Amino acid sequence: MLQQLIVQHFALVDFLHLDFNRNMTAISGETGAGKSILLDALGLTLGDRAESGCVRQGADKADIHAVFDLHQLPAIRDYLASKHLASNDDPDICILRRIINQDGRSRGYINGKPVNIATLKLVGQQLINIHGQHEHQHLLARDSHLQLLDAYGHHQQSLQAVMELSQQWQEIERQIKSLTGDQQLNDAERQLLQYQVNELEALELVEGQLEQLEQEHKQLAKADQLQQAVAAALPDNDRGDDPKANLQRWRQELQEFAEFSPQITNAIELLTSAAIQVEESQYELQSFMQGFDQDPTRLASIELRLDQIYCVARKHKVQPNLLLSHLHALQARLLQNENQEADLQALAEEQQRLSQTYTVAAQKLTQERQSTAEQLQQAVATQLSQLGMSQCRLQFAITPKPTTDLPSKGMDDVEMLIQTNPGQPAKPLAKIASGGELSRISLAIQVVIASTSITPCLIFDEVDVGIGGATAEIVGRLLAQLGQHCQLLCITHLPQVASQAQHHLQVSKHHQDQITHTQVVPLSKTQRVQEIARMLGGITLTEQTLAHAKEMLGTNALH
Repeated sequence: MLQQLIVQHFALVDFLHLDFNRNMTAISGETGAGKSILLDALGLTLGDRAESGCVRQGADKADIHAVFDLHQLPAIRDYLASKHLASNDDPDICILRRIINQDGRSRGYINGKPVNIATLKLVGQQLINIHGQHEHQHLLARDSHLQLLDAYGHHQQSLQAVMELSQQWQEIERQIKSLTGDQQLNDAERQLLQYQVNELEALELVEGQLEQLEQEHKQLAKADQLQQAVAAALPDNDRGDDPKANLQRWRQELQEFAEFSPQITNAIELLTSAAIQVEESQYELQSFMQGFDQDPTRLASIELRLDQIYCVARKHKVQPNLLLSHLHALQARLLQNENQEADLQALAEEQQRLSQTYTVAAQKLTQERQSTAEQLQQAVATQLSQLGMSQCRLQFAITPKPTTDLPSKGMDDVEMLIQTNPGQPAKPLAKIASGGELSRISLAIQVVIASTSITPCLIFDEVDVGIGGATAEIVGRLLAQLGQHCQLLCITHLPQVASQAQHHLQVSKHHQDQITHTQVVPLSKTQRVQEIARMLGGITLTEQTLAHAKEMLGTNALH
């Protein structure tokens, strides 16, 4: 439950320290006194958005603390402990704090430890549930009907299962679209690609083979000229033509004159080197001649092979020396397409499995919603009867959602219908309910939902707007009964509601030295009589209004 609220330099509040009690607490005051300031300040500790204008004029920052008792909330205690956010002094105490600077920037804390606003909001949602004065307007939005039904039925677990399956299915759908859009081949393209690969593979090309064939073809094509040229370079004993022998002879003849000149010495060395090189060149030429086979059939075979390669290269519109690279590229594309097909097949099977699992989970959620709808309709009907609308019936129309996808919130289209008179067909709220009827219907729904809420603190912010007379007294009793099961804070303008509370806070606005202050004070029993009388009769309090106020509060208000 909410134990304390401490507010400093927020809006019209200079300093405020409030202690809260169990059961029902009424909060009242003149219009414009600042009752909403309490909710705004509390909302900031719960993670609401901060604005620069909320800091009191003249102050550099606003500082707000909300202290909660966690004795009956072991889940929140465990969560804080798991995140190392538990209080070091008392694990059953949770202090939410928010500091807002003049420029609108803010910082959040849980038990003195800094946290982001998302964490602050996550914890706050489990501590307080606020029912606003414009809640009945939300009923006109069809999207809220499904949310309301799931909240009342506590379908979070089933809904989470459906959402996770939907997300997995959508992710696979995205992958499938990505694969099919990534140059996926049709049957004709795949067949052509396979034919091209087969044709190139039939050539049995290997790296460097084309260059070797072309070189050998050049040799065989000019075999006679080649042999003549090589033979001319080799020594001929018959002619006495041996370059190496000549070099060696010249070297020997010059050797005896080497001492006469350095140039002769250098020449001898060069002749020696030249003789060695000539000998090596002759060895290479002789090796070539020994291995050279002037075979006409080999030439024809090479020409046929080259013709095949050149023909395929022209067909594929690539250079002959790039055929092997072209083959590798086509093979890679074909393999990629085959892998895509395998991946698509696997994804389709997984998507089908998820779709079947989703259908089972969604049908289970639909059954839960149908059961919850019946319970909620009956519970709301009971409350509407107490609010003077015994002939009014609330209905939930649950129909299959027309879609081929797997919606994240299930396959149900939910709409809230109302039947105000027996024999008349149920119609949407926006088409049949008046403003007063809508307020009472909204209040009946909120009371029913709040009665099943696991949140320990409930706040009703002028949910009784548009209600008066005897109905207002019934509303007060309903809220008082609700306050027996949880902590209930009720901001109200109705004396019939405020008089039912066990505790009462009064909000007032004061002007001093041209500065406006908002104050909130707990009322004694005697002060409550004055406040209820003011709510009944206005500014001037008569004996009659005071007597009426005492009667509404009962004899305990005087003691």
